[in-house]
Amino acid sequence: MAPIPQQHIVRTLAEYIETVRMPTLKLGLAGAPVTPWYLGQGDANGTLMPGLYRSKVNVDLEREMLREFRMQVAEFIKPKGTDVRDWLLLGHQNGLPSRILEWQANSLAALFLAVEGADAAKHGRVWIFNPWAYNDLAANLAYVPMIDEDYIDNYVVKLSPDPTAASTPKAELPMAFRPYRTSRVYNTQNIFFTVHGKLREPLDAIRFTAKKAMPFLTYVLIDGTRKTAILRELYNAGITRATLFPGAGAIAKTVAYRYSKDFVDAES
Repeated sequence: MAPIPQQHIVRTLAEYIETVRMPTLKLGLAGAPVTPWYLGQGDANGTLMPGLYRSKVNVDLEREMLREFRMQVAEFIKPKGTDVRDWLLLGHQNGLPSRILEWQANSLAALFLAVEGADAAKHGRVWIFNPWAYNDLAANLAYVPMIDEDYIDNYVVKLSPDPTAASTPKAELPMAFRPYRTSRVYNTQNIFFTVHGKLREPLDAIRFTAKKAMPFLTYVLIDGTRKTAILRELYNAGITRATLFPGAGAIAKTVAYRYSKDFVDAES
């Protein structure tokens, strides 16, 4: 991993757009028909650790948590005919702590998530990730598989009643996957996944041998004191919570923001 210098801090939307277009931040994908993936965090001290490994849930109880989730949501999601692979995703989509990190191919969506909290005391960060390079390094896999391909079996905790079934996934390292676009949010943000295995390390802490090493991850920092101004610039460019998370609740939050002091008083 070769991060850009930490003194390079983005202060405007225009500067951010120009920065993420830099060939060095394309991580080998400049000129390719695909783009890197992006993940925005409001606190630059954050790491790429999935929710389950940051939560207060004992990771050895993941299987039991998913079993109980499957039992209790039967009123809304019929368990019969739902593949065991799907429960990992369904739990994640409905708020269970999971081993999934969501990435956007839309760099402006990631920027929005990095500045929405508008905490001026903390710089934001947008991670930039080349999943093809990463999968090649981690698994000698030259592409990014769909979430229902056989590779996912190594990341699924079996929900079988067999008491000898493993309570943790078989895979060690995370892998990048492409999910089916089963919700508007996944399409509007152009969502992709990395799924962690049993290794409880942030993605940004993973290293490979010097012989194989190639850049797969870097980041851009966002000036904390400029978050409010950048959020207003994003609003004027049509990047809002309402457009990224379609629904009445997101529209309400966007309208409330439009009439708030953060919007009215923000520097143009």
